[in-house]
Amino acid sequence: MLVTNFVESCSKYENFQIWDVENMDDFLNGNGVVEEIFKVDYKMSVSEFNTRRAEIEESNMDVMKKILDQVGDKHFFIFTLYDPNHQELVHMQDQKIMNFGIDINKIDGDHVYIVIMDKKA
Repeated sequence: MLVTNFVESCSKYENFQIWDVENMDDFLNGNGVVEEIFKVDYKMSVSEFNTRRAEIEESNMDVMKKILDQVGDKHFFIFTLYDPNHQELVHMQDQKIMNFGIDINKIDGDHVYIVIMDKKA
């Protein structure tokens, strides 16, 4: 499930990890659940993604969001360099609200980053 307003809701989550996604192959092959959801939603295997990419109308980011929003046991906050979600995390780091284990200011502009977390019981 996707998280919005992370700065306001971060205290509801635990077990934070940041997944550095270099490209769609990295994303689609990064987890078996992601692979299964992709197969069901797009009626193709992840190995066919690059050759059949034109059949998918959504952007890569929209594909990622659609898939992650269907994962029921984890929560996700997606960001890229300088997007509003990234700016929210930079603010949180600068204000010492949260430590992400990396300098959130120094991320690769060609990658997508996903904060993975569990909702507290």
